[in-house]
Amino acid sequence: MKYLLFGLLLGCGTSGSSTGISTVSCPTSSTLTYANFGSAFMTQNCLSCHGSQQSPKLSTQAQVQANNTRILDAAVYTNSMPENGDIAVSERQLLGEWLACGAP
Repeated sequence: MKYLLFGLLLGCGTSGSSTGISTVSCPTSSTLTYANFGSAFMTQNCLSCHGSQQSPKLSTQAQVQANNTRILDAAVYTNSMPENGDIAVSERQLLGEWLACGAP
């Protein structure tokens, strides 16, 4: 069971197409926070599945921070998530910036 879950989690970020974003950084001028960006982004794009049903759970700031790399792989570098892939590249770039800054 443990290996099946690990395989499913790894597969999450590898099946999508590249978004064209290959690196992210945290600009010193970044003003993105969980309160003004992260909470709304996660609610609109992730929590229908990752709120209580699917792993990883992403309903708190701490859960997002703990899954930073997985989110980058699945939703910034590729369009694996959300399943419908319906996030503009500009929004994926903001997500990447916020995550690169530590998802404050």
